[in-house]
Amino acid sequence: MSGQNSSITKSASDGRRAVRTDVSARARLREAGMNPFDVDLFDLSATGFRFFSYSPPAVDTHLWVNLPGLQLLEAVVRRVDGTNCGCEFVSPLHPSVTQHMQTKLRK
Repeated sequence: MSGQNSSITKSASDGRRAVRTDVSARARLREAGMNPFDVDLFDLSATGFRFFSYSPPAVDTHLWVNLPGLQLLEAVVRRVDGTNCGCEFVSPLHPSVTQHMQTKLRK
């Protein structure tokens, strides 16, 4: 996967609202009116995630992500850098859910 970092957890002190953790997982995304597609997640926090896609959606696209073991979550594409996309959850994950998912999906 492209865009991976060697560190496991990145501090929220870099101006971000939440601690990010490097993860390695498959997730299913769906845009409104489109067929779902699988992506590789490589970053997860309470407020969002990053994924790799050869055909990234446009910035400001609303989509729904199915993280392993969770219900569909709505997110908005906030950044696209080549094949790497950064998304923000419409409703942040609960801290205990975030911790569980980060531990479960950690590299």
